[in-house]
Amino acid sequence: MKRRMTAVLLIALLLAPLSKLIAAESPLKVVNVAVPAVSLLQSPLFVAIDAGAFRKHGMEVRYIVTGARTIQALVGGSVQFAQGVSSRTVPAAVLAGADAVLIANFSDKLLFTMHSTPEINSLQDLKGKVVGVSGIGGSTDFATRLALREAGLTPDKDVAIRGVGGVPETVAALKAKAVQAGTLSPPSSFVAQKAGFKLLFDMSSLGVDYVSSGLGVKKSYLAANRLEAKQFLMAMIEGAKILTTNEEFALRVLAKHTRISDREVLKNSYSYLRPYFLKVPYPSPRAIKDTLDVLAKDLPKAKDADPKDFIDNSLVRELESNRYIESVYGK
Repeated sequence: MKRRMTAVLLIALLLAPLSKLIAAESPLKVVNVAVPAVSLLQSPLFVAIDAGAFRKHGMEVRYIVTGARTIQALVGGSVQFAQGVSSRTVPAAVLAGADAVLIANFSDKLLFTMHSTPEINSLQDLKGKVVGVSGIGGSTDFATRLALREAGLTPDKDVAIRGVGGVPETVAALKAKAVQAGTLSPPSSFVAQKAGFKLLFDMSSLGVDYVSSGLGVKKSYLAANRLEAKQFLMAMIEGAKILTTNEEFALRVLAKHTRISDREVLKNSYSYLRPYFLKVPYPSPRAIKDTLDVLAKDLPKAKDADPKDFIDNSLVRELESNRYIESVYGK
């Protein structure tokens, strides 16, 4: 009996390293994420990927740049998550009958700037001119319309708005003189500035709360894959923490994903956005409300919409109440 027990224990000890090896080599689940652009607003995702945060949860995360069609990629089911959706894109899709919801947001300000050719000195000078945006219906389009109305101009009447395909493409359109101004986010905004284009208007000065770095899913996906969504969000929170506390690592990640080697541009971009990233990434009902108020001018259904209809805060609330976020950031 003792010999048999000894043999069983010996076999168990011999197999233990093998079982660990098999577990370690288990294939990771591929998870696809849509992003509107490779910009700093999506950098918690890029940092989380390169830091191995998703792999801890058995995920191999791949992102697809979808421009202004990010919400369509999510709703269409070609991706499981959309990082960089906003308080403009999600409500507009839901009000049109789509299945989508915001589960987190890593920045709640309108962090876009409009840059122009040197002869443009004010927003009023854009009358009769063309402004480039990533795509019609996206966040840069929303920010542009808001800024123009603030200056007393009527979008599409006084000023033409042209979708050019993305934020880097907007810089290219400025260089090609296809547009006289363009709405940008870092790092492209600093690329444009360094190329001699004038900072015409900073949208953050409008004082509008805005979900500018939102994480979206389909409600049906969340119901069926709640644990996976929670683990994805955990990795994103870790990515945001590393992003805001480890500048050198963050700059290396940004250089890799943006393919921008100019350290000055990357450092300026990082310094500009770093204070705006949220530690506890709740999508703000106020940001949704501010956006709906503006959106109602073009989409009447938005006027009486309830901001809570576009938000599911339950995962962030759970990660806050069980002190996961505190464990990541420290007290």
